[in-house]
Amino acid sequence: MVDLSRLLAPRSVAVVGATEREGTYAHTTLLNLARAEFPGAVIGIHPTRSSAAGVACVPTLADAGAVDAVVIATPADTVPSYVAAAAELGCGGAIVYAAGFAEAGRAELQGELVVAAGSMPVVGPNGNGMVSVPARAPLWGDAVTLPKSPGGVALISDSGNIGVVGMAHREGEGLHTVISSGNAAVLDTPTLLGEVALLDGVRAVAMYVEGDGDGGRWCEALALCAER
Repeated sequence: MVDLSRLLAPRSVAVVGATEREGTYAHTTLLNLARAEFPGAVIGIHPTRSSAAGVACVPTLADAGAVDAVVIATPADTVPSYVAAAAELGCGGAIVYAAGFAEAGRAELQGELVVAAGSMPVVGPNGNGMVSVPARAPLWGDAVTLPKSPGGVALISDSGNIGVVGMAHREGEGLHTVISSGNAAVLDTPTLLGEVALLDGVRAVAMYVEGDGDGGRWCEALALCAER
């Protein structure tokens, strides 16, 4: 199984594409982290800005260093290079919001993302991101307010809208971790299920799955859930 520990419980986050433009995924992510009182370091990445949404910015990922989670909120064509930079730095993983990959007939660009990631875990592309209530880490493109304490339910959804509805209902009351898998280019749904099953405090996993995937891997992930 892939190690998602740093991505699922980050202590440092870099937001690529940090901006003051309200309503953008990058700006909303910065506001989400502030609203949740994320206890770790938050760094914006922008070639010319010194700050965004009250967060200090640096020009490149290299200036941020090997952070636990890299949120990439830039257009699709720029994503593989940022993913490659994060992997080379030894970051814990990446969240990719952008659409415009295999779902838009651009399988080659999605393949470039996969190659760039190497062994680094990547959630997405074409998704809403990930929320960890225990870590107070809403790496999420839509505005969210976290519940005061984590519940026992994890939600993994191939549909971003299902994740949005889950987080919006009673402000996510009862949820522990939410992952919008999107195109699942690097991390497919069985892999995510197996990793989420290992999280302390998770007692049930709700899933919205749009494809059957690898049957053997599903069996392994479900067996792990049963063991836990």
